[in-house]
Amino acid sequence: MTEIGWDWPEIAIILMWRLAPKGVVITRRDLGRLPMDRVLLEDRRPAELHLRWITLAEAQSRTQPKNVLEEKASVSELQGRWQKLAVVLMWKFAQAGIVLTESDRQAVPNGQEILTRGFKDDIEFRFAPRTETAKIEQAANENDGTIIREKAAL
Repeated sequence: MTEIGWDWPEIAIILMWRLAPKGVVITRRDLGRLPMDRVLLEDRRPAELHLRWITLAEAQSRTQPKNVLEEKASVSELQGRWQKLAVVLMWKFAQAGIVLTESDRQAVPNGQEILTRGFKDDIEFRFAPRTETAKIEQAANENDGTIIREKAAL
């Protein structure tokens, strides 16, 4: 049996639903709190994905010297962004680690999408019904991404 083959966007969505189903605000402070002395271990098994933090020494003991010329980058920039979101969620909500299974994946509702709103120092992520996100997308398309400002009548 092969290991779980979820990509990082899938993992981030599953983590968010499991750890923060009502949404989460990621701040600069959250990013600054990420550990500098730990790495996230991703242990993929046939029926489970184990994510946990390990020390740098443990991570180094697990690696084998490889021919750098033969290695290719395996994570695209887009995948990397989702991986960063997953790492922040893990550190913020599950420092002891977490095990994800197919039942966690199935628990993510089909009629929802991730709505992201950026602010000066933080980003809000929350699940929203597709009808809500479609309206937001339509308004953005109608306004060509420009900000609409209305003057109050005096």
